[in-house]
Amino acid sequence: RRTILSNNKTKRSIVTTTLPSAGLDSDGLRLYFTSLGLSESELVAICGAHDLGRHVTLLNMTKSCLKILTRDCLENAPVSIPFVSKDPDTFSNEYYKALLRWYDRNVTLGEVAFIPTDVNLVVDEGLRVYVEKYAKDEGLFFREFTSAYQKLVDATATSIGAY
Repeated sequence: RRTILSNNKTKRSIVTTTLPSAGLDSDGLRLYFTSLGLSESELVAICGAHDLGRHVTLLNMTKSCLKILTRDCLENAPVSIPFVSKDPDTFSNEYYKALLRWYDRNVTLGEVAFIPTDVNLVVDEGLRVYVEKYAKDEGLFFREFTSAYQKLVDATATSIGAY
């Protein structure tokens, strides 16, 4: 656990956890990932992992869990939804295409379930450049994701042994 301070005026730019908060703004994302040695293009590439899997939603959560939102409540949430509904079990650049459709207000209800950090990738002009590149070129995304993931592992791994 660490606190990374920002020169910005918004509380959403301050990082106080090991993992980036879902509510970080684009400055907070930059601050978090640059502290790990990643560039802007690499932070956008790493976020492409949201193409896979699902995240917890508060839908159908009990009132007692909603009041306290403990780790147990979140891990055992009754409903998990994909970030991008097209194919949440296949790794591709569809996440970036969906972000651009969302930005253009060209998505249907239930097609995407982005969290604030996802949305920041397209509303921030500097980060949107990389979203557009990865949406157009899946091979580029795969190469940059691979490199960024390796840097992230190298920066955060706690094992002494080689992997």
